[in-house]
Amino acid sequence: MIVNYVRIENYRNFKYFETTLNKLAIIIGENDSGKSNFLHALKLPFCSSELEFRNKNLLPLDFNAESVKEFYDKIKSGAGDKELSDSIPIIRVTVRFDDIGSDHYAKAIVGNWIKTDNGNIVYEIQYNYQPKNEKDFLELTKKLIKGSDSNKKDLSLLIPTELYEYSIISTNNFKTIPYNDLKHITINSINAERDDFSESSSMKSNSILTRLLEKKLSKDEKAKIHEAYFGFFKEIKDQDNFKKIFTRDVEFPDLDRFVANIDCIPNLANLKNILSNITLAYGDEFLYQKGLGQRNIIFIILFFQHFKSNKSSFNLSFIEEPESHLSTNNLNLVINYVKKSVAISGNLFQTIISSHSPQVINKLEFENVIAFSSNKAVSFNDVDSALVKYLSKRPNFDILKLLFSNRVILVEGTTEEMFINTILDLDKNSLTNIDVISISQKGYKTFLEIWKKLNDGNAKKIGVIRDFDDQPNAKMEHDAYGNKKTIFVETTKGYTLEDDIVSAGKNCTLISKHFGLNNDQQTVSDFLKSSKADNMFDLCNAMQDGTIVISIPDHITSVLKNLK
Repeated sequence: MIVNYVRIENYRNFKYFETTLNKLAIIIGENDSGKSNFLHALKLPFCSSELEFRNKNLLPLDFNAESVKEFYDKIKSGAGDKELSDSIPIIRVTVRFDDIGSDHYAKAIVGNWIKTDNGNIVYEIQYNYQPKNEKDFLELTKKLIKGSDSNKKDLSLLIPTELYEYSIISTNNFKTIPYNDLKHITINSINAERDDFSESSSMKSNSILTRLLEKKLSKDEKAKIHEAYFGFFKEIKDQDNFKKIFTRDVEFPDLDRFVANIDCIPNLANLKNILSNITLAYGDEFLYQKGLGQRNIIFIILFFQHFKSNKSSFNLSFIEEPESHLSTNNLNLVINYVKKSVAISGNLFQTIISSHSPQVINKLEFENVIAFSSNKAVSFNDVDSALVKYLSKRPNFDILKLLFSNRVILVEGTTEEMFINTILDLDKNSLTNIDVISISQKGYKTFLEIWKKLNDGNAKKIGVIRDFDDQPNAKMEHDAYGNKKTIFVETTKGYTLEDDIVSAGKNCTLISKHFGLNNDQQTVSDFLKSSKADNMFDLCNAMQDGTIVISIPDHITSVLKNLK
């Protein structure tokens, strides 16, 4: 059982947004693309977990600004109540469940939400935040808009949320779902802002640990804790100095009968107060005395283990930026722990991870990735399986740079990467905003298809600089991707880059002199191809320190000109 589809309407940066999810899903995106907003929206139809409390009533700024402006523009234009009714900003989050299989417990959880969609059986619920009374809402908003500037950016502040109410319904009959049904689906999140998890000033870990213990302890165990608490108090009371607090005053014997009846008994402390005195430790130290990385790995392991071990309800676990403060070794440990835990988990557990780390993305398999861009989600679950294996074996390959850089160039190997980066560094007249990525002989077409899937229709640009390698058919196939607007593909005239470098301008003479070679193109080209990385490194250093001024091959000049 998993949440396989989510639709968000009119919430924060999402006017209309939908995506699909796998049992393990990795969300990537640039800053301010909506990753955290997606998590907050996904929490709305789910029941609160024992680790946090969520208010499902929203604030004016939770409304999508564009939908609010459209609504108030209609009021200003004099639209009738019917048209206004259709444009009232209503926040909706629709969640669909799938992969129920033959699990009777899973069917019991979602069975009342069954419906058909295009002939398919689905299970679907929806969070709605809308006016309680449409007539009252329209009357008030018409008054609020009078004299206001509909171009103001803070127009959403005019939304009277005091007239709104939330409901969580089954979309098969639009009836409110009782809490007793909702309590069996929960979402648990390990947020990116967890640096204060075990700070001595806040001790957030204490309150979370207290709630976990309350849930985990049996009735017999709770009774034993209370018994131990009273025993602890008796030990205090039996101390001699404690007894001296209540002594008779020999000078006033008439008071003896009052003093004799004074005693101390323990407060009837509830279990939460008793457990709140427990603090997490690591080794011989308090956990808050450890570094941020050590605290974060304990946090993730401790609570992720709790989420996945809960068999009484469906648990959707969300981890934001697991790489935060973690060393390479600890990050590898966390990634493997999460991946293998999800693989062996039962039918009531699903995990979503948001990350900015190529290492996390590549190791958790690219087919699980969902990229957020321009208010849309692009899933890569149909990506070439060979690419998934390739990325898993190159955990440091920066797939994020490929997808989200404003300007990016794909090259075949490290020599091309060094040479083009040197050219960019030598350009003193402009800031370099072009990223160069070596794909190590993996087919360009696969990466171009991935890039197009996410970036078609936006202003980002990509260039491909490739070797001819005496393959005219391959050149034609790659040239077909070029559109002279956002995708630019250029191929060497000679067999490889080294051949084109040597044949450009006076490069042959300059390079042969620098390396002490015979001044003929074949000799110089063969030399650059031998020990390619070392010789190219030497040439690039000479270019940077001004020892040699190289003419740039035409195919590279063309790509750089179009990307700038």
